[in-house]
Amino acid sequence: MIAQASTIEQLIRDYIEQKEKSMYYGKKRLDAEKEYNKLLTHYDGEAKHYTLEQADKIYKAYLEMISNGEESSRAHALFEESAEKLREVGQILFEATINAQILMKPFNGEAPSTRSVRVTYVNGQVVVS
Repeated sequence: MIAQASTIEQLIRDYIEQKEKSMYYGKKRLDAEKEYNKLLTHYDGEAKHYTLEQADKIYKAYLEMISNGEESSRAHALFEESAEKLREVGQILFEATINAQILMKPFNGEAPSTRSVRVTYVNGQVVVS
């Protein structure tokens, strides 16, 4: 369990988490799309005759592709919200630099970890590294 974080720490954590989730689910969507196309080709999609088992595999691959695409889009929208909030912080702090140790929640089976993060603001843009 993550201890109570500062507001800025939570904004930074949200930014990082949502960016990573967006990329993760985007990659999973692409992988599922490749699998879907591979199955169509493998089962001779030109003839458009499938067994029940083949049709089920194709359908499941399609659903996975759609689901991962939706998760990626949702995470990207949350990432954009987080980026906007961090830009607001940058304006309040007159584009200063923030150095922090951020405790990250587990994602995708990983253990919780602490990251050294630098948040810089340049010409109204936020850069988290």
